[in-house]
Amino acid sequence: MKQEWSTLWSSKVYLSVWISLLILVLFALKLVSLFLVFNENRQDGYLIDDWLLNNLDPINVSTPLFAITWICIIGCLPIALRTPKKAMIVFISILVIGVLRSISLYLFPLVPPDGIIPLRDTLLESSFYENQVLVKDLFFSGHTANLALLAFLVDIKWLKYILGVCTFIVAFLLLKQHVHYTIDIIVAPFAAYAAYRLAKSAVNMMLNKISIAEMPQNSMTTV
Repeated sequence: MKQEWSTLWSSKVYLSVWISLLILVLFALKLVSLFLVFNENRQDGYLIDDWLLNNLDPINVSTPLFAITWICIIGCLPIALRTPKKAMIVFISILVIGVLRSISLYLFPLVPPDGIIPLRDTLLESSFYENQVLVKDLFFSGHTANLALLAFLVDIKWLKYILGVCTFIVAFLLLKQHVHYTIDIIVAPFAAYAAYRLAKSAVNMMLNKISIAEMPQNSMTTV
């Protein structure tokens, strides 16, 4: 890992791309938060007759939901960011998830499920959501997608299993609290996997181009 970080600091091209991606993802997160606030104030939307939710009595499970989600993120995100390359994959994955969620929320607006108990996250509400409680950020589930994405990003096998179990638990708790429709939960892991695969391919392509760009001219073979 030290060698990989040393390579980053010694390469101006690599470092500039890395920093640019970091700035881009932070900017994108801010834009997504603004979109979520806009989405919350939309008047259109569809109500889904969800068989599973109809057979689940809603209860407030915000505390375990909040705890599992943030423990997984705080505990596992540093592992996913261990090397510059892995960090770039994380940056682009987050960017893609944000774009996919924004597009899907805009194209498929839904009204909150019957019996919803709003999921409170005072940290995000105060920092990103202009002190609003979001109930319309439905299709697809951000909590489920984020934990599934972490499971794809970490490279420790036993930790992948734990994150997989936590993703399943969080998904069930979201349904139990009627925060999401079943379709929101089902689509989320597929969106996370698509974001991960796209990010991994993009980073490999970028690093390959960086290698070629920094290769000494006299070492390049003219065809």
